[in-house]
Amino acid sequence: MDASRSAGSGWFTFAGVLFLVAGFANLLWGFGALDDASYLPEDGLLFSNLTFWGWVSIIWGALAFLAGSLLFARSASGAVLGIVMATLSAFFWMFSLPVLPIWSLVVIGIDLLIIYGLTAHLDAAR
Repeated sequence: MDASRSAGSGWFTFAGVLFLVAGFANLLWGFGALDDASYLPEDGLLFSNLTFWGWVSIIWGALAFLAGSLLFARSASGAVLGIVMATLSAFFWMFSLPVLPIWSLVVIGIDLLIIYGLTAHLDAAR
């Protein structure tokens, strides 16, 4: 295994772990929203209801699990899915900057690291 493939493999692992953690968190939030949990107040939503956002979160979490699994397999389609999801995530968090500035910047920074790592080392995919 040459040095560039080894370096790219680390980026794939980094992104895969982050996608699995994010997917798990989104699944938990989605199931909580579908359960009408009292700790998730519906009056703070700008659009729709908790059921809608619960399903969106579950679908996003399932896609994150898929991306993480494909990234661990060093799949090129996993890299593409990861790049698309990280881009959409960064775009979403830009809208959250006025409300959650520090957290938004942290998540956007992580998304940019994922985008960089997967695009710069796409040759590490099988």
